[in-house]
Parts: sequence; C-alpha cells; structure tokens
Amino acid sequence: MTCDLVSEYNLLKKLTVGYRSEHVYDHVALLKLLMPALQRGYIQEKYEIKKHRAMSVIDYGQTAEDHQSLLVLVKHTGLTLSQQKFRKIWERIQKLSTVSIPGQKRNAWVRYKQNYPKENNEWGDYQAHRKALGLISIGECSTVEEFEELFESYKNVKEDYASTLFNSRLIVFGMNRNGTPLSEATEDQTNSDRISPGRADSEDSGVTSDISPSESVTEPCKPTLTETKSDPSSSSTKNSEGKITFVSKKVVKKQESSPLFQSSPISTPPGTPVFRRPHSNSFTKESTGAEVLFFPSILDSQDLEEKLKEFIVSLFFVLEGKRLDRSFERHDRIQLLCAPFERKDYIGLDTDTKSFRKKCQGRLRKHLADLCLQAGIPGEAILHYETAIDILRPVNDTLWIGACYEGLASAAVVINYPKSATLSGLRRNFYSLSAKRGSSLLNEAKLRTGSLNNKTNGTESVPENLFKVAPDPTDIIEKYREALVNYSKFKGAAVIEIELSLKACRVLTMQGKHLQASSFLQNVIYINYNVSEEDKIIRYCTLSELYSDIGFYRKAAFFKRIAAMQCVSSPQATQQNWGQCYSLLVQVLEGYNIHHNPKDKHIGSDTGWPVLQSRVLNELIFSARKMGKIPLAIRHTTFMIQSLHQYLSLSERKDICRTLEQLTAQSDGNCQSLALDNGMILPPVPFTSIPFVKSFKLIRMRPHLEPVKLKKLGESASDTGPFIFTPLNLGMQRDTKDDGLMDFFLVARDLCEVQLQVYNPLPDELKVNQMGLMVEGVEIEPYPCNPSIPAETGPYLVKLLWRPKTAGDLDIIGYFTNVMGVKSHCKLKDLQQINLDKIMVKVIPQLPQIQLTTSLPKADNFLSGNDSEYVVTSGTTTLFAGQNMECLVTIQNNSFQPVEHVNVETNCKMDEREFLTQMFEWSMENIQSQLPLQPNSVMCFTLCIKGVSDFMSDTVNHETAEPQCVECLLRIEYSGGPGLQDSYCRQCAVNLSVDICPSVIIQAWDAIPAERPDHCYLVFDLLNASGSDLSVQHSTQTPTHILPGHTERIAVEIERCEFPSLPDNTHLRSHARQSRLANHYSTYLNQFVDIRWEMPSLKTCGKVSIDHIVWSDEQLNQIQISPIVWEVKLNGAFFPTTKSLDLSVMDCLDVVARVTINEEEFCNRSALLYVTCHQGEADCDNVTVVGVNTAFFETVKGGQDMLINPSFLIHCEGKYTVDIKCMVISSAEENTEQTFQYHPVQLDVTP
Repeated sequence: MTCDLVSEYNLLKKLTVGYRSEHVYDHVALLKLLMPALQRGYIQEKYEIKKHRAMSVIDYGQTAEDHQSLLVLVKHTGLTLSQQKFRKIWERIQKLSTVSIPGQKRNAWVRYKQNYPKENNEWGDYQAHRKALGLISIGECSTVEEFEELFESYKNVKEDYASTLFNSRLIVFGMNRNGTPLSEATEDQTNSDRISPGRADSEDSGVTSDISPSESVTEPCKPTLTETKSDPSSSSTKNSEGKITFVSKKVVKKQESSPLFQSSPISTPPGTPVFRRPHSNSFTKESTGAEVLFFPSILDSQDLEEKLKEFIVSLFFVLEGKRLDRSFERHDRIQLLCAPFERKDYIGLDTDTKSFRKKCQGRLRKHLADLCLQAGIPGEAILHYETAIDILRPVNDTLWIGACYEGLASAAVVINYPKSATLSGLRRNFYSLSAKRGSSLLNEAKLRTGSLNNKTNGTESVPENLFKVAPDPTDIIEKYREALVNYSKFKGAAVIEIELSLKACRVLTMQGKHLQASSFLQNVIYINYNVSEEDKIIRYCTLSELYSDIGFYRKAAFFKRIAAMQCVSSPQATQQNWGQCYSLLVQVLEGYNIHHNPKDKHIGSDTGWPVLQSRVLNELIFSARKMGKIPLAIRHTTFMIQSLHQYLSLSERKDICRTLEQLTAQSDGNCQSLALDNGMILPPVPFTSIPFVKSFKLIRMRPHLEPVKLKKLGESASDTGPFIFTPLNLGMQRDTKDDGLMDFFLVARDLCEVQLQVYNPLPDELKVNQMGLMVEGVEIEPYPCNPSIPAETGPYLVKLLWRPKTAGDLDIIGYFTNVMGVKSHCKLKDLQQINLDKIMVKVIPQLPQIQLTTSLPKADNFLSGNDSEYVVTSGTTTLFAGQNMECLVTIQNNSFQPVEHVNVETNCKMDEREFLTQMFEWSMENIQSQLPLQPNSVMCFTLCIKGVSDFMSDTVNHETAEPQCVECLLRIEYSGGPGLQDSYCRQCAVNLSVDICPSVIIQAWDAIPAERPDHCYLVFDLLNASGSDLSVQHSTQTPTHILPGHTERIAVEIERCEFPSLPDNTHLRSHARQSRLANHYSTYLNQFVDIRWEMPSLKTCGKVSIDHIVWSDEQLNQIQISPIVWEVKLNGAFFPTTKSLDLSVMDCLDVVARVTINEEEFCNRSALLYVTCHQGEADCDNVTVVGVNTAFFETVKGGQDMLINPSFLIHCEGKYTVDIKCMVISSAEENTEQTFQYHPVQLDVTP
C-alpha cells in the first residue's frame, strides 16, 4: 500500500509542478492520502520552491500574429511511425491554422510546434501565447501491446506540459477506428452488432478514451487535479490566502458484471493477474478529457481535419471560459502573476501594500488582454493593455509595461494587417539553415497588402470600430520601441527582447520600411545572451534571412557566413561540421554576387566585391578539402580562376594555378555537374576566360561566292518583321544575343575556318591542349590545334580548320579545351563577349559564279552598312534635285553552271525603302528575257537613277547649300544548277553613291481664285539654289530665267478638283495625321502641275515636285470645288489676284457680286450677302456707300443667283480692304450659321 501511495504522490508532484495558488484542492483529502508516506519519511515537511530558469530557447520564427494564436504541440510518439509519414500528417495539420468558431463571429488561430522547451512554457503567465494549450501526439501501432507503449509515451509528454494543457489528442495509425487491431476487423464487426447503441464511446466515431488498458476506472478516492480557469464547473475552491485545497472527485461506477470493466490493479490483492482486453472496448475516459483517434492508415483518415477542428474548438472554449473567469475575478482574490525569474524576488515580500495590489491588478489586466487577443477580440485587448499600462506605470513595473506595449503593438498589427486563412500556409520554417532570395515573408506581405482595403481577418470582416481604438500603422513601431526600452532593463528578459526585435523587423518589412527594420536587427546583434553553438548558428541564419527580406543581401550573406564559421569554431570540428559549414557557405555565394551558373546572374547587376569573393571562395575550397571532396575543391578553384583572376595579385594568381594543378593531379577535372548533399547542383565551370576569347568568327567564303537561301517572291532580305517595343523584361537575360543564323552558307568538302582572338591573362605561359570546335547536325573533319600562348599577351590569333563532310544544317555551338588538367566545353551562349548563342550555317551543293560591273565611275570609299560584305564593285554620280540619269549594269557568267535565276533589289533600311524605290528603277522584264545565261556569256540591263528631293530645304544661301548623299546596295541574287534545285543562290552587290544637289527650292506657295470660278491659280515662289543660271517653265508658258540666289514667282492655273477619299488615319497622332493629309493633297495635285527647270551651262534638266507641300484649309478651299460660286467684278472687270487695286481719291468703286449655291445641304436656307469697305480693322468715315451693300434672301433654292451691286466713294488716300461675305443661316431649330468669304481685295488710294 505504501508503494502505491508513493507512486500516487510522485504522479501528483509531477502534475502540480508550475501550478499557482489559484489551483485549489481539498487539503484534508491530500493529508489522508499522503499521511502514510509522511510517516515513512518519503516527503519532507517543508517544500522547497523550485528555481525557475530563464527562457533558454529563442523562437526565431515568432511574429506579431503569434500573440493571437493558440500554441499546440505536435509530437512524434513511438518508434514505429516513419518520419516520412509524420511529415505528411504534419503538413496536413499545419494547413489547419485557423478554425471558425461555431456560433461566434470569431476565428481561432493556431500555431503548431514540434519542439517546445518547458522553460519557455513557464513564461505563459507573462505572455499567454507562450503557453502550450494543446497536445497532439502522432504514432503508429498494430497491436494492443504496442499501443500501451505508445500511450505511455504519450502520457509522459502530457505530464511535462500538464500545468498548461487544456486538452490533448493521441492520433494512432495502424488500427481500426474502434481501437482493435486490423487483423480483428471481422470479429469486431460481429461484436459491434451486440453493443448497445446508447453507449457513450461509439466505435464508429473513431474516438476512445486515452486511459491505458492497464489502468482502472474505479478509483473512488483518487484525487483529481482540476484547474479553476479551464473547468468553470469544477467543485474545487480557492481560499483568500491563495493556499491549495483539494476536493475528492467521485467517479461514476460502471456495471460490475460487464467484462469491460475490471477493478484497478491498485486495489487488487497481490498475486491476482490483471485482466486486459485485446481491443479498445476496455478503454474509458480519464478525468483530463484527452481522447485517442484511431485510423487504419493515412489514406483512410479523411476526417482527421474535422476531428482536429473539434479539438481546436474545445481549446477555444476553455480559453474563453478562462477569459470570462478573469474578467469577473474579485480584487481581493487576485494573485500576483510573475515572470519565472521574478519569483525569487517576491519571496518574503510584504503583500499588504498598495503598490503590490496595483501590480496584481495591472498584471491581471495585462493577462486578460492576452486572453482577449487569443480569443479573437483584439479591440477589447487594446483597451485592457492601455488600462494595464495606466495601472502599472505609477508602480514602475517596467517589465510588464514592456509586455503591455508589445501586446498593444501585436493587437494593432492584427487589426491593421489582418491575415487571411489562405496565407497561413506561407510561413516558412525559421529553423531551416537554407535561405533563398525573395523569401516568403515578402510574398506574404504582398498578398496581405490587399487586406488594408478590405480589412478582412479570415472569412469575417473586421468591424470598423476596431480601427478607431487600434493604433495607427505608423505608431506600431513606436510601441515596439517602448517595449524594447523596458525589456532592455532586465537581463532575464533578453530572449523576450530578441524575439521582440525580430517581430518588429517583420512588421517593418511588411510596411516596406527597410531602414527601420535594419535598426531592430542591429539591436538583436548587440544583445549579449549566452546560447549554445547550435542556437548561435540558427540565430545568424535567421538574421541572414531577415536581412535578405529587406534587400540587404550583402549583410545577409555576411551573417550566413558567420554561421558557417560558427559550425567549425571548435578545434574538434568533425567532418559533419565541415559539411554543414560548406552547405552554409554555398548559400552565401548569391549574396556576394558569386554565381557558378552564368544564367543566375542578373543583367546590369554589380559584379560584387572581389576581395570578399576571393575570401569566400578560399573558405569554400578549404572546406571542400577538409570534407575530402576533391572534385568540389577543383570546381571552386576553377571558378575562382575563371571569375577573379583579374582582381588577384601576381603571386595569388600563381598560387591558385599551382593549387589547381595539384588538385587535378589527384582527381580528374571533368566537365560534369556535381550534386551537393543539400540537393543543390554545381554546374560545370568551363574556362571561358582562360584563355579569354575576344572574338569567335566563322570565316566566310569570298564575298560574292557566299551561298544564301533563295528568297520567296516579294520577300526582302531585310524583312525581319515589325518592331514592337515593350518595357517588360520578360525574364530574358540575353537580349543582345543574336539568333546565330548566318546569312551565308558553306559548300560541302570545302576547307572552312574559324578564327579566334585569344588573350592569356596569367603570368605564366598557357598551354592549351586539343583545342577544337563543338558542332551539331553535320559531321565534320576537325584539325585540332595545341596553341601555346605567351604570358600576359594578346590578341593571339588561333585558327581552327575543318571540313564539312556532307550537306545539311551545321550548328557550331562552341569549342573545347584542356587547360591545367581541367576539361572545358566552352559554349558560345556562355561567352558574354560573343554576340551569339551558336552559329547556324547551311552546307549546300555547287552554285554558279558571276562578275558584276557598272558604267558608273567607282567610288574611292563608301559607307559600310548591312550586307556590305557582298559588295564587289561600286559606282558614284552627282545629280541635281529632279534630274534623272541612266547607267548600264553588266553581268558575266564565269562558271560552268548556267545562271537560271536573277533577282535585283535595293538593300536598305525599312524607313528608306519607299524613298529608294522612287530613286532607283530598272526593268525586271528585260532581265528575265535574257535568261538562262550560259557559261562565258554576258547580259546587261539599264538602271535609272532619279534625283528625288522634297524641294523644301530651309537653306536660303545657295552658296552654303550642301548636297544630300544617298547610298544603297544594289543587290543581285543569282542561282542555277544543283544549288537552284535546293533553293539556294549566291548574292553580290554594287554600292551606289548618289549626291543630290539642290536645284530649285519652293519658298512660298498660295492658292488664289482664277478669272473663271471653276479654276484657280497655284502660286509658287521659286529660289535658284543650284549656283548656276536656270530657267523654269510650266507647260507651254514662256520660260522664266532665275539667277543664282534669286527668287521668282510663277502661277499655275489648274481646274478646281475634288480630292479622293482619305485613308483611315484614326490611329495616327494629330500632327502625323495633318502631315499625312498634306502629302495626300500634294501628291494628287502633282499630276496637274508640271514645272520643269533647265541649266543650259551644264546641259541638265529636271522636274520640280510639289509632293511635300502642306496646304492650309483656306488654300484647300480655293483649290477644291466650292459649294458657293463667286462672280465678282470691280468697276466692270474681274480682279482675281491678291495685288492691290489702284484708285484715286473721290473715285467711285463699283462692286458687282453674284453668288450661286450648288450644294443641296446649303439649299432651302436663308442667306445674307453683304459687302464692306474699310480701312484697318474697323469701319471708317472716309468711305461713302452708294446703294445697298447688304441683301437678305429668305429662302435660297439650288442654282439661284444672289446679286448685290453697291458702290463705294473714297474720300481720303490710304489703303482700304473690300470684303465680300455670304452667310448661310439654318432653320430656327438648328440655329446655326456658316459664313463664306471671297478673298479680300486690297485698294491703294492715292491723291
């Protein structure tokens, strides 16, 4: 009996560890239970107070939102369940991070942990979110005996956290849902029919009690520990002194006749065998209320999430009960809540003081705020936090004031940046040693940005009144700073201070305030706190990840590098430590802009810091050698020489080259990818800079012998499609790379050559072994070379010769070398200095050859442009604007293959094509008529060259006018024989250079009415800019002589016309549309205007074009057929010009104006016809009107003449203007009017 009491006492002692005075029990029952043990000396009379240790483990993954989460431990129980299965269940549990509470407009947020120190759990009174409220143990078994062991392990874990747990679950896989082994499924199915349907624990539910089969259910005197806060209905009480009292809890007896219930082994006489049932029907519920969930397998656990939701809901309601109990707790019964390291300070302290009571009240109010925040009431939590601060500030309770500020900031974050359920799975594992740029914290911040607008938390909307009580987002950091200042005063709160800095950093990162976030991270560095070596590694890795989140990549790499050095800081570092060091150093590379794979390097990014890069690579090489992995050391050494040789000193370059030769002597320096233990792949590092290839060029055949693909009908060689601009990068890292498709072809069995210009940057002579080409598609016969490049020299020409064996598509993708024992396959796509990814060339059959000449003199030099390599000859000439000339082009066949195809075209830019089409013309019919061209035969065709100009130059001084130089390639494409059958040809070109000198310049132009109303005059002011005398003539008129630099005016009479319809220009901009319209009118008018010029001294002539003249709207009205026909006579004569009419004082000016409306849209309307004579802008008294100068016509019919005949008597000399206008007035409903005006007539009145 004594042993039983001792075991009960030990169990009771474990369960009461960490319980405060509010956990009340029946003192009498405890004395009765422990009296025999006290008599035998098992228990001392005086209890020693357990020394609470400070929080030793830092949670580097804590966030501000964790303050609203319920902490649930998830434990891997037993040895049968594999880690892979546990990870699957863990992933499913993690997805259940929020649960909607039935009947409540609140959500329960859950935070899961696999490992949680008991020391941290003791801080639950200080910050409620640190208290483990739930336990989920996961295991696997197949028999009842295995389940007993599994259950015992589960109970041991539960006892460690019994002081704070609200509820727990044991999830068992490998057994039937009723708890029977899978082998007894048939028997259980039969027995299930005999079980009463009213039984409390249904087998179909998959939930049974967590009592072990070896334990009994009939213990009428066993004390049951119940917590007042978690079980409001308990019969336990608590006295005013806060002492622990006990009450006995009666257990409901089951039917003794049932084989399912047996007496407890404790009450069974010695020697009596214990009865055990082989399945779960013998299980009953323990007083703690924890349950067991059975599942046959992971695949057959579809309702696991629902069971867990019920479990989380139970935690929430227990928490809600605790919150309500705390809310209505009496002031005279309030106990002092303490942080673990504070308890020793309150031993023997006088509790009957006002400051002590205020501390109790303030700390309780702060604890109540924590519970409100976990219960989903952040607004009420903020009010409690503020009240607690007001209560605690007078008593200078600094530590708890800091906790209030931190809770206040967390509640503000929860309200201002609500987290939806979809983001719950984005949180990373902060204990992972791997970091990647672009972390999930930034992604979560982006996803939660929208929450500022809709203000949703989970599935419910945040009430608007919460935003009134919550601090502004800009004030959140001030709350964190206040908390940080208060925490920094206590050495025991170092862990809290570190975690607070990390939380504030994450909030600032979410707000985009990276500089302020860095200041909080800097504070973490300065906090002096002794932790284990492993914790230091995790600490530095966490700092590295957070610095990476705010874009401080170099500092992130610095701390990751410190973590790597921490792994091998001990002199007894093992190979495993070196492996961990190497793994962390590999992650550092990106922060220092070290990329083994050139594709990972961003275009335009900085090259990094060579000194730091050299150190990091040396550390990597040393770590790899310590690990005994020589291939990795060779790879990093190769990369160091490849990337940093230009930054190393002379001695360093010699040492690193010598090291590489030593390493390659131990292992082959192959060009294969290497896989690391962490899954990372180290790509091969080819020696693309040792030697450095400045140029890689496939040498062409003779320019006019290069075979090309025969173009389709109407296709131009420069047709590369439209240019489409986009500001998007689209992830392309090689925008400047060409497609590599050569615009020439090779011929099978001909000797081909690739030339490389190489440099040797090393201080020693570089011996390259077996340097040759890497090709695809066509088999070649290579001739490898072994160049020896002198030290620090270049460029050094290396020629790689080869012959294509057959015809087909040949791709030259790079070259191969063997340098210092390292085999390298250098691909062109990896060479930044080479503007090609690969060279693609076609090998084709034989083609004919021709010789091309022209009758023009050859140019001394010409500009090189696209396809200038095809040029075999040149021609130059000088023309005046508007002049035309002809030249003869001769083609001679010098081969043994007939020329069966010839095509001639100009090669130019897209924007110059239309201009050159007007400038150069030839007859393709004449060329085709002379085919086929037999061997040693000759064919000729005429090329017409025109001096195209806009005649609109702004240059007025003909002596300084410079000629316009036009250059283009006249490309001739020809083919025949076997090559033509395969649709290939050869091309050659003539470079034509034409200087266009100015002849006549149109300085001004106008359109005025003619004597006949259906005609008009086009007036041009022509400037002679040729430097020679010339004459200008229109049609059959008399030529007009113009001296150099002089201007003459000519008038061209044309019939008024209707312009053709304009194209749709809605997509053009306004000024472009106006220019296009002007060109359209001028081009149409050019067919009626034939202005010729002639220079007798140079025996040249040409034509003036008006294509580029821009006409105003008034001028177009004069040119177009007007809806109103004017017939105006002054003193009986028609006066159409814009010159002044000479009159004398007191002469009478007789005006006869006849107006006819022909357009139907202007008919059947009213019209007002009036004539005025004025001097300047206003009417004057110097003019007397004789007769009527205004006539109104109520309704004007089509073709009706409107006549007005006033006279004007002018009394004084001066300049006068006669205006004749016709105003067409619409109906009263439309109320619009339109005015037509005859061109003003100027009068010059003399005495």
